[in-house]
Amino acid sequence: MSTSPRVLNDLFTQKLSSAEGKEKIAEYGGVYIRDRLREVSFARKILPPQMVTKADCQRSVNHDTLVKIVDIEPQSRAMAISFRGEPTARYISGPRYEIPFFTVSSEKFEKTEQELLAYEMPITKVIEDNSVKDIQEIEDREFLRHCEAAVQEIQFEANGSDLAAAKWPLSADNIASNTTVEESIIKGELARALEDANGDPSDTYVVQPVQRPDFVSLFKLFSGGGTASNGRLRCEVLLMTEPDFEDILQWTIEDFGDKIQSETVVDGYKYNMLLGRRFVRTVKVDILRTGNVYAFTSPQFLGKFYILNNTKFYIDKIANLITWQSWEDVGMGLGNISSVRKLELYSASVTTRGGTNKFGALDDAFADVAVGGFQAASKLPAAEDALGAVNNRAEDGLTFPQVDQF
Repeated sequence: MSTSPRVLNDLFTQKLSSAEGKEKIAEYGGVYIRDRLREVSFARKILPPQMVTKADCQRSVNHDTLVKIVDIEPQSRAMAISFRGEPTARYISGPRYEIPFFTVSSEKFEKTEQELLAYEMPITKVIEDNSVKDIQEIEDREFLRHCEAAVQEIQFEANGSDLAAAKWPLSADNIASNTTVEESIIKGELARALEDANGDPSDTYVVQPVQRPDFVSLFKLFSGGGTASNGRLRCEVLLMTEPDFEDILQWTIEDFGDKIQSETVVDGYKYNMLLGRRFVRTVKVDILRTGNVYAFTSPQFLGKFYILNNTKFYIDKIANLITWQSWEDVGMGLGNISSVRKLELYSASVTTRGGTNKFGALDDAFADVAVGGFQAASKLPAAEDALGAVNNRAEDGLTFPQVDQF
């Protein structure tokens, strides 16, 4: 027989009255949060995190915190030589890069003991809803910002390093005029085909349904399909929003074949592979915007994701006020920016159209240029304080049937 939430809340407050009880609750909260983060974070499904301690890290020479130095494999090659020939000499150097750590914290939640006892929901449910989801959203947002910066840097290098040049923005118009190179970002087939009233390519942020050839073109960016790409990489996993995935359900029998098409009508697309690649779906459309599909190699070619000393959980009771908070110290870095590629299902560009930075500041929304009633900011991760918009309108009194209380 399960214990009611009210009894659990009562036992919870009793435990907080002793030092031993605080320690046990904090320990339980830390374990619970760490497990839930692995389940819900899409970044962890693409770049699995590794637990590290102080002994695994190094002191930074630039600030008073720890960093992780990650080695990159040195270059090497073979050659054909004659019996009397000598191979080219190479002095080996070990390239490396630095990954800094930063803290992701929940809000500091407070509740009086008397009010807590009136809740039907147990305190563990409050911790899950208000701490775990908030932390993993920031974690995913930072990961996606790194990915966007990586693909924009490669686009920048492939297009002449001149932000003011007309060819820099990756749009259907510039692609049609052969002034823009699609190196790390590629437009969808339907996005390129959009035309205005004059028959010219139309640049808009309206999302078009993804087509099967779009994925094939995206895969080729890894294997050498780009004009300047060195290739020799392979796409292993795709990241897309739930709305973009649902457009796949509109594929016809010519795309799916008879067997999959009949299954899709009844059960939907129930596989975790698409065209031989694993895919991850997310409903967090304020972080990964609709119309953006990212592709990645396997983690050993991509980068590193570290968690320093596990997730921490603090809880205390002063008089009748209960306070709790959770946080984690994470570090993530893309050591090989060529291991990220992007498919855009809209025809307009999200790259900056001027300025001095290489690809613009992500927090400044790259370019705030209105096109067809839309803005580039609508296709980039939302600001931290704008994440997790409330769906229910209960606090506004919008519940039905409504009961007035006097």
